[in-house]
Amino acid sequence: MAKSVEAASRVDGKVIQEYVIPAKEYYGLRMARGQTLRIIEIEGQQVMDNVFINADNHTEQLSVIWSKSINGTWKLTKGHMLYSTQCKPMVEIVEDTVGMNYGGGSYCTQWSNHFRYGDPYPRNCHDNLTNALAQFGVDREQVTESSEFCNFMNVGYDPDGTCEIRVPISEPGDYIDFKAHMDLLVGMSCCPQEKNPCNNFKAKPLKFVLFE
Repeated sequence: MAKSVEAASRVDGKVIQEYVIPAKEYYGLRMARGQTLRIIEIEGQQVMDNVFINADNHTEQLSVIWSKSINGTWKLTKGHMLYSTQCKPMVEIVEDTVGMNYGGGSYCTQWSNHFRYGDPYPRNCHDNLTNALAQFGVDREQVTESSEFCNFMNVGYDPDGTCEIRVPISEPGDYIDFKAHMDLLVGMSCCPQEKNPCNNFKAKPLKFVLFE
């Protein structure tokens, strides 16, 4: 069956909010326990960096380190729970039509882009996520690399030890669903990276639907 953004936008439940985040841009929202956040590919091969923070305690955040350790896998996808820095259930991946995400943290920053590409002022996910969460009183220092989960990002791990960013396999209409297990603040960044295969060298928009 052919995938479509229209089909992916139809959800089983009451829609609280939906929005298309333009290429290279960001969005922040509150997500209540029990609600589900769907991230949808519009053009395909575009990743989104998400940061999850406890809405009532900003020092408790997603830990991709503990999430991988507790689940016993680096390939976090449908059926896996993502845990907080206090090892509490935070969000559950209840659907994932791609099955390829990156739970290694380390979003792009002005410093990493400068180091890798020599550009001192590039758009980056660190700035995007900081701006997305500032409205909720989250400080820049509280937007940590280990609290970031990257949807649809294709990072290859080869037997010879090679680890590298590769072109995403996601297509238009693909999506991933996160169900909140606590009240959350969510930062979303349509990754602006165009200097490596992360987004197949072209930044594109993404859509989200928040529902219950």
